Formats: sequence, structure tokens, C-alpha cells
Amino acid sequence: MVRQDPAYNIKYVQQNVKDNFGFDISYHKAWHALKAAREEVYGTWESSVQKLPKFMAALQKSNPGTVVEWLHLHTDRPDLKILNYVFWAFRPCIEGFRYYRNLISIDGTHLYTKYKHKLLMAVTLDANQQILPIAFALVDEESVSSWRWFLKMLAKHLMLDNDDQICLISGRHSGLIYAINFVLAFTFPRGVHRFCLRHVCSNFNTKYKNIQLKDLCWRAGAEQNIRKFERIMEEIRELNEEAFDWLQKIDKEQWTLSHDGGWRTGILTTNMSECINGVLKGTRRLSIIAIVRITLDRIVHYFLERTIRCHRMMRDNQQWADNAFRLFESRQDEVVHHIVQKFDYTQQSASVTTRGLTGELSRTYVVKLKHRQCSCGK
Repeated sequence: MVRQDPAYNIKYVQQNVKDNFGFDISYHKAWHALKAAREEVYGTWESSVQKLPKFMAALQKSNPGTVVEWLHLHTDRPDLKILNYVFWAFRPCIEGFRYYRNLISIDGTHLYTKYKHKLLMAVTLDANQQILPIAFALVDEESVSSWRWFLKMLAKHLMLDNDDQICLISGRHSGLIYAINFVLAFTFPRGVHRFCLRHVCSNFNTKYKNIQLKDLCWRAGAEQNIRKFERIMEEIRELNEEAFDWLQKIDKEQWTLSHDGGWRTGILTTNMSECINGVLKGTRRLSIIAIVRITLDRIVHYFLERTIRCHRMMRDNQQWADNAFRLFESRQDEVVHHIVQKFDYTQQSASVTTRGLTGELSRTYVVKLKHRQCSCGK
């Protein structure tokens, strides 16, 4: 069972014994049995770390182009080094990143091992709103040093000669915020750093403990129109001046969609990296080699599943991703309420006048398709 399902937990052990042998076992016995089974299948953490260099070398040999980077702590003995950080990214993810959005979500998760390591992850999105894990790292803790090293590895291996500007989305970890300043690839003008709106709202609610204020904070961050954003902020000010001042201290570009400038392509949170967190949840008690194997299995599964879907789209002469096509169809009903007048063909600019609910003309906006901009702010 443990070999087939790394997420197999103590509750399942107790239920399995009950179903097959007809008696109950204690949590303590189930825990020891599961620990022994995991170590038999995947090895102990210590033995796994010893075997990791050979395993990674074999992984790179069987998957040419896969990247592995190490950082060791040196000791008084020349032949003895202590593993501090290890980074890995599979070749399909490295090559595929250039075809995905110029957006990276990063997060860290605890490993439930004796040594309390952390697994750092970088995730992106494709045109169909599907997540793709692009890189992983095992570190001793989430610190300025570990985040800085991880970001440098991302910049080194995922961007290469790519001049496209990158938007990095993360929580508001103080170590991470400081570390970003040392990595040019994620600082303006080459890139920008944006905060996960859910983390901002959570921090906000921890301080002010008011559901109405928290909801307004989310609405303010998710609002695309600057005028509407300002109205919501005024509501917050009326309810609590101190809460308003707290939000004002955060750069609007980093937490609001209305002031983002299009960098985050509508993505508000780090939910995509947290989805991978959930997928890997059952692996966090396993050895490091098992964790690397399972990240590879997940990548293979994603690429296989999506290759089949892409072949179907090509067979049906479908030029757009399913998500984009659904969005296009959903907007078709709205166009009857708009009047479009082109005024600059070379710049692909036009004015768009919307109609109110009763049919009267309401607002006029300027759309610049070439620059993917609209004066409405959306």
C-alpha cells in the first residue's frame, strides 16, 4: 500500500487492520508500523541523503537536460561535506517554461522529518489555466539565504536567454522580500514582485479581526478599475482609519489588480503553488529520494495528460486553448451592448462605448490592442 500510495496514512493503517483482521490497533502501533513500511520501501532520511548524489546523477543521465545544483557546508575533513541545499528542475519544464505565462508563483512547505527541512517550489500557468511545477529545492529553512539561492537558480536555469519580463508572486515572507532585492531577474525593469492577495488579507485580518474589513480588503485587491478601488478604500477608511493606513503602507502595485499594470495577468494568489503543495502532501514524511521520484512522477503525469489533450485539439483544428475559447464565448453575449469605432489601424486602437441597462450610452473607453491596454483599467 505504501509503495502504491505515498499518502497512505495512519488512519488507513488502522482501518486496513480492522477490515482484514477484525481487531483495532492503537495510534502508536499504527504509527510505528507505517514508519517501518516507509523506511523499507523508501529508506531512512539519512540513508537517502547518502545515496542522493548517485541518484541525481542517474536521473540526469536518463533525463538529459535535467538540472541539479548543490550547496554544501564544508567541514574540517576534506572528504566530508554536509548537504545544505539541493535544487532540481526537469528538462521538459525548463524547455516548456518559455511557452507558458511570464509568471512564477513560489512557495515553501514543511517536511515532516526529523531534521525539519523545507521544500521550495516554483509553479507557472499555461494558456489553459493549468499548473506546471517548474523547479524544486530542498533547504534547511526558509531564510534570506535559502530564498536568495533558490531565486538565483531559477534565474540561471529557467530564463537563460529569455528577455521576457517575469512577474513573481509570493506570500509576504520577510526573508523572501529581502532576498528578491539581490536577484536582478525579479527586480524592475526585468521583473516585478507581487504579493498573494490571500496572504495580504490574512495578515490584515490577523491585525484587525473584522470579517467586513477582510472582505473589503479582498474586494479592493481584486478590483480592476481604479475608481472603484478608491471607493472601496474609502469604505475601509470610514470603518477603521488605522486599517486604511495599514493598507496604504503596502505599495499598491504589489497587492492590487487595479495598479498592477498587467504583470500578474489576473492571478491574485499563490493558489497554484499551494495546489502542488496539496498534491505532495503525502510525500512530506518520506525520504528525499522518494520526494524527488514523486515530483518526477507528477511531471510525467502532467505532460502525458496534456499531450493527449493537445493532440485532440489539433485533430479538431482548435487554435485556442479550452479556457480561452470558453472565455471568448462567454463575452459574445456582451458585445451587443458595445459600440466600437476604430481610429488608429497601425496601433490597433479603438474607442468602445458601452450601453447601460436601459439602452442609453454610458461610458467610452480607449482600447489599444497592440499594447493590450484599455482605459477602463481591466
